[in-house]
Amino acid sequence: MSRAIYACKAEFSSDAKRSAGNVVKRIGIVLYDGFSLTATGTMIEALHMANELQESVDRKGLTYNVCLISARGGMVTCSSSVCVFTERLDAQCLHDFDAIYVAGGAGATRASEDDRLIHLLKVAASQGIAINALGNGHELLTTAGLIFSNWSFLERDASAKDASRPQADRSDALVHSLALLKRDIGYDIAASVAERLVFNNDQHVSSILSKLGTPTVAEKARESARWLERNCGNPVSMIDAARLAAMSERNFWRLFKREIGLTPSQYLLRARLQLSCQLLTSSELPIDKIARRTGLSNGERMSKLFRKQFSMSPTEYRARNRGVSASQPEYVDVS
Repeated sequence: MSRAIYACKAEFSSDAKRSAGNVVKRIGIVLYDGFSLTATGTMIEALHMANELQESVDRKGLTYNVCLISARGGMVTCSSSVCVFTERLDAQCLHDFDAIYVAGGAGATRASEDDRLIHLLKVAASQGIAINALGNGHELLTTAGLIFSNWSFLERDASAKDASRPQADRSDALVHSLALLKRDIGYDIAASVAERLVFNNDQHVSSILSKLGTPTVAEKARESARWLERNCGNPVSMIDAARLAAMSERNFWRLFKREIGLTPSQYLLRARLQLSCQLLTSSELPIDKIARRTGLSNGERMSKLFRKQFSMSPTEYRARNRGVSASQPEYVDVS
């Protein structure tokens, strides 16, 4: 029995190209019976996350408006028998889209025989709209006589072209999504999205991002900073951090300090103190346990650092800030 999903586009609903100073980019995803829900869902999730990340840092940039479309509109059934509601694609509304992605899936070959859909793709291309394919969605673009991929540099093995492999579908859609984000918004947002969406059995984040172009020094520094934040509760070697950035330890220290404003060691200590503050105000964990969980070794060292940073002990900090968000405690130079 089929299940139905009606696409919810709460934050993607505006048709305007500009809203409150924010540029809106409309992305259409072409669906058909037998499309891959995995790939489609991955792209939607990635763009939605990019919108949220920009809001979280109060960046007035670009918002993605995602629209699910099909040749005739209405309900379309994916390869796993889930029904999704789509809007009708017609020649008059094509100019509303900044880019169109054709979903892959087990039904791609049959969909390539749909004359109306193939005609609409040709019209879209003639209007200069960027068209890309997710997975084996390139079959439709080939039928339309279009160059189906500007990502030919991406290495794809035979399994990646197999529409019956959800993991391959997901990886392909993720790469396309990250490429779009890197070009439109920047490497830092693309990297943040990748860190949240890449599963343990996916390719490593740096491996995926490396296929999208060489990051700048500033991008490497920001990526390294995020790595230090994620690993601040563990024993961290600056040699490992430099190796991940593909730099010598000396160059890593110098460039990190220039781009971030702190040395890697200072940044790591700040991350550990911030995590400690969060645990002090949101949990009843003993000081010694918090110190161990945040990489500060023990309660005695943590107490010394708190007195130097905040002129109070961890216990006093907990009492003063109980119930108050401590995600961004005031930080002073510890050098």
